[in-house]
Amino acid sequence: MKKKHILWILLLTALMATPPIYQRFSEARRLKQIKTVKHEASQINAIPLNKFLASLKATTPEKTLLLLYTGSTHGHLEPCGCFIGQSGGLPRRATALASIRAHGFSPLLVDIGGVLPTKDPKMKESILTSPNDAVAETLPINAVPPLDQLRTQKVLESMQLLKYDALVPDKADMIWGEDFLTGTLARQAFPLLTTNVERLGRKTQSVLMKTLGGEKVAVLGLSSLGLEDTTLTALDPLLPEIQKQVDFIVILSNLPPEVNRTIAEKYQSVSAILSPGTGETENVGNVLFAYSGANGETLGALLLNVEGTLGVSAQQIALTEDVEDDTQIRELLQDFYTQVANDPQLQAGGERLFSDEALEQDTRSGYVGSQACATCHRKEFDQWAHTSHATAFNTLLTVGKQFYPECVSCHVTGFRYETGYQIGKEEKEHLADVGCETCHGPGKQHITTPLTTNIRGEVKNQVCLECHTPSHSPGFDEILEYVRLEVDHSRTDPSLKEILEQRMRGPMKPQVELFVMSFCPFAVQAEEELLPFIAKYGEAVDFNLRFIANLLEETAADNKKYTSLHGETEVIENLRQIAISQLYPDRFFDYLLCRAKHLKSAWTRCAEKVGLDIERVNQEIESERTKALFEDDIHRATALGIKSSPTLVVDGKVISDSLWRGKVSGICR
Repeated sequence: MKKKHILWILLLTALMATPPIYQRFSEARRLKQIKTVKHEASQINAIPLNKFLASLKATTPEKTLLLLYTGSTHGHLEPCGCFIGQSGGLPRRATALASIRAHGFSPLLVDIGGVLPTKDPKMKESILTSPNDAVAETLPINAVPPLDQLRTQKVLESMQLLKYDALVPDKADMIWGEDFLTGTLARQAFPLLTTNVERLGRKTQSVLMKTLGGEKVAVLGLSSLGLEDTTLTALDPLLPEIQKQVDFIVILSNLPPEVNRTIAEKYQSVSAILSPGTGETENVGNVLFAYSGANGETLGALLLNVEGTLGVSAQQIALTEDVEDDTQIRELLQDFYTQVANDPQLQAGGERLFSDEALEQDTRSGYVGSQACATCHRKEFDQWAHTSHATAFNTLLTVGKQFYPECVSCHVTGFRYETGYQIGKEEKEHLADVGCETCHGPGKQHITTPLTTNIRGEVKNQVCLECHTPSHSPGFDEILEYVRLEVDHSRTDPSLKEILEQRMRGPMKPQVELFVMSFCPFAVQAEEELLPFIAKYGEAVDFNLRFIANLLEETAADNKKYTSLHGETEVIENLRQIAISQLYPDRFFDYLLCRAKHLKSAWTRCAEKVGLDIERVNQEIESERTKALFEDDIHRATALGIKSSPTLVVDGKVISDSLWRGKVSGICR
């Protein structure tokens, strides 16, 4: 062969290889950029609890007085769970407090106000003015939403259980009227601390004095309820008198920052001024300025060092996933979710998306479900079916928040529209998940008269940002151009690897289920294809091997009969594999891969090879646990309509064969 022919062949080979190589390189770079931005954006400027506890070992309760503080909780019970690394929550706050107290400290525990939930004015306006609202008539404009009342009740119950020493009421806590302040708040076990406001009830006081470690601390509360007294003349005679009695003076103030700064400049004998919300810790002369953080994301800690060499310092303690939930407070929150699940009135809230979009506000519009789009747009439908949008509701099911309206709105299609998803309504289940009509608008008009004017063909970035807000998707605006590729209908079908890694960026482990008949030769091929691949992900993926079989309805409960396509021996092998998965989870894949090569041999051959106790496995096959798990598999396959072995499911959605089958050459049905 001539040299020029060889050169042409090499050149053509290079040209053919370049696009796939570049595509893989580009995809790797895209995923890395998304991961980096999301990680950086989710970081919280606070010290981990374990590091804070370690720092306490360097001192003693006699040398360092500790005051713990919160504020601007705004009815937040716990993080929404939308992304990895979220901080906050009442159950974690309780654990942090218990851990600090276990180190021998008896800190003062105070709140600087802002207990009540806040509402976006835009959302309230949409209730008043938008047509097609499914629940507007059930939400009286001037009434307090029942869900907000219950949330606030749980926050206050938690504060009592955590033994708060005082709360400084904020003007924001008056949005439900004076009765809430003088009634509900004033009846709590902890007092209202209001140095600058006349007594609001029998449980209010102007100064809180405590002796900690032999030192006296005075805590004053400056409430925005008394904002009309901008000169705060009450402090002039009070502070000098208090100074004679105590070693430290701390002011809790929800007054405006400029007022607090004036106080600091005027009264340099004050050790610290603590305010709700967010801001930079700083010193104004001798006075430390610090903030509580917002939405219960952190726990503030003020350290008053008796020896004077270290002075006064403040830190924010992170309440991230490494801080376990306190059992008692978790039960309190679980009671909250149970009440919401059982009371339709509590479900009549949540945000109504796209209130500014013309299609959604058109009274002729209506939601029909993604399946209706598939008739004409099959390729686009199949592409959507493999995105995280198609399994968005599954996230709520996993954490038990499928009845919580503030979470539901961004995990379904058309929530709070008359024809959209409605909590607990079986006839609306086809609108669960973030379907085609979330991005493209309600499709009722379009499916009857397909026009470019009655559907959103081009989706604006603002549509994505309705749900992907900084609080739910930090950094999303920076990576929007990268993540939009994942919902681009013209994109090449993703691989199983891409699907899993996309799901792993979220707060939940991908739920991977392989449905098989244990003696199906194609199921064996699937196990050989998938198990080594799944094993690489380790704990990052929740994998379940499930079995396709039948439970005979007419049999008695104590003598159940199962059938399977390949007979009684397959039923027994199904049960056997379930038993091994429970007894030997670390050797389960080894057994399956060995069995795949020796399916016609006695199962004991592979059992002995991987080190299983044969007698123990035989006993487990007969156990109620194994039979219950087998029946769970049967019911799960029935619920998903699965009859073919093998079938792969990720997060409740069947994955197209072309994306994963590889060498798997057929199905058993």
